[in-house]
Amino acid sequence: MSPSLRRGVRLAAMLLCAAILQGLYADSLQVHGARPDLLLLTAILGSLFCDINGSAALGFFAGLLHAALAAPPNGGFGSLIVSRTLVCLGVGWLEERVFRDNPLIALFLAALGTALAEGLFFLFAPQHHVLRWTHNVGLTTLYNAVLALPLYFLVRRFLHPNAER
Repeated sequence: MSPSLRRGVRLAAMLLCAAILQGLYADSLQVHGARPDLLLLTAILGSLFCDINGSAALGFFAGLLHAALAAPPNGGFGSLIVSRTLVCLGVGWLEERVFRDNPLIALFLAALGTALAEGLFFLFAPQHHVLRWTHNVGLTTLYNAVLALPLYFLVRRFLHPNAER
């Protein structure tokens, strides 16, 4: 199996695990109205290790899984897919412009990517209670930033299992 195919299979497995964890535990991990967005966080951090096409695909499938789990009642299915795809594509676009294998960059991109994905989602599917939505997005962004470092090291270890420590 080629290294790029092996990486793709591992990323797909990580995304599937994140979807399962999101569905099972996101509500129980709620803190003051904020829930972690494990799918988006996994897609953003996985995109750090992909090229632009791989990261766009990762974002697309993260959005598709999120939309299937959330099933927005007033539309928004496509908005979840497009917003996640665009954010992960942006992270993949940084491949040749920024040294991405850095925990601080991962932390920054996780927070920025979460806020940007939710902002794009709001642009495509405006919410009724803007202040409550803004409050929850801010808390979710903070929650994802806190989870970014441990998940980053887990993703890096999972994608490069034989790398020297």
